[in-house]
Amino acid sequence: MTEILRVLVLYYACDIAAAERHLTPPEWEVCMGYYAEVKRHFAEGETGPASHRLGYLGFKAWEGENPVLVAQLRARSQRFVQ
Repeated sequence: MTEILRVLVLYYACDIAAAERHLTPPEWEVCMGYYAEVKRHFAEGETGPASHRLGYLGFKAWEGENPVLVAQLRARSQRFVQ
């Protein structure tokens, strides 16, 4: 679980940065990589096109179940936003 928490901090940094400004193409590519990794983790072993949706839904369910941890991860991600 430690690795996914690290990736989530980076994903949230991307989310914050994208809300504040347009990401450059290289930044967008890196951020999409983090997002794909998050969805893969929460897809619970599913593969194929349906895994993207399952991963997204799993991720959103996890966020809903862990609001305090999400707030902590988002707070940590602020240091990565320029």
